[in-house]
Amino acid sequence: MLDHPQVSRVHVEVIVDGASVRIEDKGSQNGTKLDGRAVTAATWQPGESLQIGPFSLRYSWIAEVPELPDEPVVEPVEAAPHADRGAAAAVGSGGRTGFPGALFETRTVAIKDIKATGKLAGEPDYLAVGGGCGSFCWVDHLRVYGVPASSIRVLGVAADRKPYAKWGRLCRVSQIPEHERIRSNSISTPDNIWGFPGYASREFVRDVVHGRMVGFKHILQVFGEPVLTESYTPRLGDVFRSFDAEAQRIGWNDMWVHGQVLAIRKTDDERYVIAYRIPSEFAPTASRDERERFMVARYVQISTGYPASNFLPDLQEFKRAHPDVTAVVNAYEEHDEIYRILEQKGGTVLIRGRGIVASRVIQRLWEARDKNKNIRMLHLNRSAVNEGAKYDLAQRPVRADVQQQPFNWPKACWGGTLRERLERASPEERAQLMRTWGGTTTADRDDWNRIVEEGTRDGWIKNFYGSVAAMEYRDGRVVTRLEGKEKFQETVDLVADFVIDCTGLVARVDETPLISDLIRIYDLPRNKAAGAGAELSLAGLAVSNSFEVNGLQNGRGHVWAAGVVTSSGPYAAVDSFLGLQYAALRSVDQLGALRAPSVSRFGPVRSFRQWLRWCSGRSPG
Repeated sequence: MLDHPQVSRVHVEVIVDGASVRIEDKGSQNGTKLDGRAVTAATWQPGESLQIGPFSLRYSWIAEVPELPDEPVVEPVEAAPHADRGAAAAVGSGGRTGFPGALFETRTVAIKDIKATGKLAGEPDYLAVGGGCGSFCWVDHLRVYGVPASSIRVLGVAADRKPYAKWGRLCRVSQIPEHERIRSNSISTPDNIWGFPGYASREFVRDVVHGRMVGFKHILQVFGEPVLTESYTPRLGDVFRSFDAEAQRIGWNDMWVHGQVLAIRKTDDERYVIAYRIPSEFAPTASRDERERFMVARYVQISTGYPASNFLPDLQEFKRAHPDVTAVVNAYEEHDEIYRILEQKGGTVLIRGRGIVASRVIQRLWEARDKNKNIRMLHLNRSAVNEGAKYDLAQRPVRADVQQQPFNWPKACWGGTLRERLERASPEERAQLMRTWGGTTTADRDDWNRIVEEGTRDGWIKNFYGSVAAMEYRDGRVVTRLEGKEKFQETVDLVADFVIDCTGLVARVDETPLISDLIRIYDLPRNKAAGAGAELSLAGLAVSNSFEVNGLQNGRGHVWAAGVVTSSGPYAAVDSFLGLQYAALRSVDQLGALRAPSVSRFGPVRSFRQWLRWCSGRSPG
């Protein structure tokens, strides 16, 4: 127990599994940071500092492995604020001593050994690992294709069982309230595999019914974007409500199982065994041993999302040196207090990075200026954007120092010729195409462009370019020393009351312990990243064009993946709504070809019949 007001009653869980130590924030009010970066779940390496409120903890391995009692005993830990002292972990470095133990040290597990543990909780045909938007799209396709809810299970940790729980939280903390429109392109509807009626059509009908002729604008946007008009994006609240309606229609809650997945292994009967632990808040009276379970399935889909928020090295170093300073934050962590302080007292904010997150943070600061005009912004990027990326005859326009495009990839990557070319390409060609097509962009939105142009003209937004040499904390303010890159720009000190890092999320899938473990045990190949050297760590698992994970087939058993887990693979926009739906479609089509249980042929007649059921709100049948 760490006794301090900044520490929640149940703040963070530390899970020791053999040589791996994993931390998981339990929804704490003030969050958890690892070496300065805000995390919800991550692998804790020796030497890294875990910040919980004002406390800074480290751990080291002991030489012997003591015999552990059935129920963990919590010893007092000597930890002082701002100190780098921690307790030794009570597990040695050799082999698995915790659940699932030595049983999972082999590549193939005997099903009789699983049953002998008495921890087998179910044997569904289909199992989705993750419980987020990617899992939802896969399960939705399975249900529409005819698979009953009784044959499907979903393992996730969201307390409210919402498939958008993690994504929704990231939207909210990055300053997108429910009435605001999401920033990224949305040319699909995760609640509707047919795509019609889409968000724009629904908003049009709602506006017209209420006598608001502005609804016609949404239809014009869909047919005219992005050349004739700015791109359409739905309101966040509408997306939430559509998820909820489809979840109820397909029986999502009936398929949901609260569980943190620890490891996956092949079984000797051509299936897969999944070891998971029920979080303590969902079984408060059960012991740790009672919360450890197995589930066995023949068809598995993995969609675990991004491991954590990204935090640049110099920001991490600053947070290590000043663990109690809350003025430096990542845009994907809670930081509403910054805007409240600015609205009351004014101040200067340094914004790092460009793209859809930075554009929304700038808009939020502009809104705060309505209450206090004494708010200034310093916008820092590595270099200016003078010319947009080119491909063939196309070139991205540049406005307000950013490439204008609704998403990081050209539209043809979603379902057009560029998607087809990427599927046919070799791994080396894919890496080159990704490098050419990708890049940081922001949608061409008139309101945001006006904000930046007005701020630049009137002097309350100033742009700077270069690399950060150092960060210091002086007299209650953050000083960022910048090595100038642009012509005539000397090395300068940028002084700000707050720093908001908008560089995004960690894309290194091997920072997810589950994925790292699968790569280690089965020597899973990785996609070639759109880069070299250290950038290779950004590549996802190598998958087929139907998103099956190469190296995990087990006779009649198959494993698919979706989302960032498959980055640099046969689809560019893997973490978009349509990317998740496309991965689900290809994998469930393959299930149909494999004649998997209850997966019906999906021709035009069945498709139309199922669409009518969707329109009337009836469950798939």
